[in-house]
Amino acid sequence: MIETEISITVNRKSDITLLEQTIVGNKFQFPVYIREYEFSYQINFTSDYEEWELDTAILNSFPGYEFTTDLEKGRKEIRVQISRYQSELSTDGWGRRIENPLDETKYLVKASVNNPEKFNPKIKVLFEDKEQYYFVNIADGVNSATEEKGFLLLDHFKTNETDEATFFDRLYKSPLEAFHSGYYKLSELVDKDFSTYLENKKKEIREIQKQPRKIIRDFINAFNSSDESSILKNLDENIIFEVRKNWKTLFEIEGLSKFKEYLNSSDQQLCGKNFKIRSSWSFSLPNVTIGIKYFPPATEQDMLPIQKYEQIRFVLNDKKIASILYEN
Repeated sequence: MIETEISITVNRKSDITLLEQTIVGNKFQFPVYIREYEFSYQINFTSDYEEWELDTAILNSFPGYEFTTDLEKGRKEIRVQISRYQSELSTDGWGRRIENPLDETKYLVKASVNNPEKFNPKIKVLFEDKEQYYFVNIADGVNSATEEKGFLLLDHFKTNETDEATFFDRLYKSPLEAFHSGYYKLSELVDKDFSTYLENKKKEIREIQKQPRKIIRDFINAFNSSDESSILKNLDENIIFEVRKNWKTLFEIEGLSKFKEYLNSSDQQLCGKNFKIRSSWSFSLPNVTIGIKYFPPATEQDMLPIQKYEQIRFVLNDKKIASILYEN
């Protein structure tokens, strides 16, 4: 036998008489327990049937109310709460475990007024941190064959100016239905605009990076050819040069004259190495970091030298290099 435990909470105490009459009218053949609390009544009974007819009887006793399992937005007074529960161990007449035993709660609340939900035809779309706006434009329409009235969706989403717009070929029953349809039709245009946005952004980035890339390439090429004048022309008067290894500073100088002395000393580590700039440039202007690679000169002990990978971080000041951090 499948037993259903039914629990009814009466939250407005003055409703108890009406609930008792409703229960009596259903002529239950089992005991019904009623407990009184300070602010409510609790009714409990167990039946070998779900007693769905009781829900209908309660609704008939409370005109203007409805049962819901979802309290939706906001708060409504719960006049009556009814729960049904069946044990997971319940079996049918053949001794088989039942599937999906009941465990549900319904709330008796004031019936909702089905006013059409208002909406803003203006839709904001974010392209990264940039705000773009589109419009779902709707107009009244009539089916000339049936005289049915409805709403038409315009094929113009860029502005709310619709003088030159045409209509899509469907008549919608409500403005909200047309709005939802327009939202989905809008996505194709938005995707196209976003692709254009990304392409324009790439062009802007390329333009911004164009001069720093040229300065750095010219600087590396000047080192590779040991062209001192070309090296110095790209440097700020107050250039800071630092050599670092394993995050420890090995060497640091400041000023163009000091850097010129360094180039002509036996300590210099940059000229003539034939640096190759790797493809991964890191821009956070005025900082630019590049990866470089090169083969050190062969030695008697190492006739086949292993290619080395290092990086250089530049700080740019207008069209000059203000700082160089060489990490090897």
